[in-house]
Amino acid sequence: MLKYPFEINKHRGTFIKRKNRFVLSAKINTEIKDCYLPNPGRLWELLIPNKTELILVENSKNQKLPFTVLGCKKNENVILLHTHLTNRVISELIKNKAFPIYKEYKVIKEEIKVGNSRFDLLLSDGQKELYLEIKTCTLFGEKIAMFPDAITERGRRHLYELGELSKKGLKASVLFVIMNPQIKYFLPAYHIDFEFAKVFMEVKDKVEIRAIAVGWDKTLSHLNTLKEVSIPYDFIDSQLKDRGVYLLVIYLPQDKKIKIGNLEEIYFKEGYYVYIGSAKRGLSKRIERHKRKSKKLHWHIDYFLQKAKILNDIPIITNFKRECFLVEKILQISDNFIQKFGSSDCSCISHLFYFKYNPLTNENFIDTINYYRIELLSI
Repeated sequence: MLKYPFEINKHRGTFIKRKNRFVLSAKINTEIKDCYLPNPGRLWELLIPNKTELILVENSKNQKLPFTVLGCKKNENVILLHTHLTNRVISELIKNKAFPIYKEYKVIKEEIKVGNSRFDLLLSDGQKELYLEIKTCTLFGEKIAMFPDAITERGRRHLYELGELSKKGLKASVLFVIMNPQIKYFLPAYHIDFEFAKVFMEVKDKVEIRAIAVGWDKTLSHLNTLKEVSIPYDFIDSQLKDRGVYLLVIYLPQDKKIKIGNLEEIYFKEGYYVYIGSAKRGLSKRIERHKRKSKKLHWHIDYFLQKAKILNDIPIITNFKRECFLVEKILQISDNFIQKFGSSDCSCISHLFYFKYNPLTNENFIDTINYYRIELLSI
């Protein structure tokens, strides 16, 4: 059993809502409190309103928010969300010779500035130094984990600059720490950040890329599991093609009648809508076209988006025609659908679905996205 680098009294709470990137509301005992969340990721899969159990620590009185989020529970797993503590855990393991991968190394320095970036650790084996960047991975299915869970220009820059250090003869490495001990494979999240995945593959022969899966005890006090997982580079390379299906999460701020192409004028209720489309090539360009307000009106969705706003786009890169299968899944969990919308070239009842509440807070919706992005992959 590997010792956690600090002992601290912890509190339990229930996630209520995300207020911004670094603040969430939680129910602690009977009160709703704002809490500091030291993790900028989207965390859609983990933070389910009124369901996710949080592990928190009370802050000192001179801090702005009363609690800080350390982690959460997902099924039977306890997940560390505090990204700075991930770095601290790895550093302590290396210092205590408890990390097999880096057992020959000592920690020389933390938070090293190189060029326009800071890297987490500088290690040395007595002969050569190693620049190490650590990334916390909280996006996973049953066997596969992916990073990042949101577009990360910073993460992309880290990979590129590690590659540049390698060109200068320096040793560089990135370690992805997956918060699920059952994981067998790690992939860059090409659905979410295609450019990050491309850089990942470009530097793989220059930068030492490793991924480990860790498991915590129920109190988030001890590491029970630490194992290295595989990175299937050939599979990743086969997937990096800009085609597949996509979902648009759209908000209409008020009830409105809208003329949709050759359809009759349609009455749309205020609320959230999910549109499902596909692109045999140029998936990213198709999504960007949808986001533009100024364009020639062609598809049904073009007319709707003159009055409604895209909140999120969700690409799913795939070789297979899964658009209509995805339609069937979303139909089952939506509150309603718009008859014949966007389905003139297929047998689907519709490609636009209504949700009274934001579907990104709907666990069934999130699970469906994960199923198509992760669980269906055959490695």
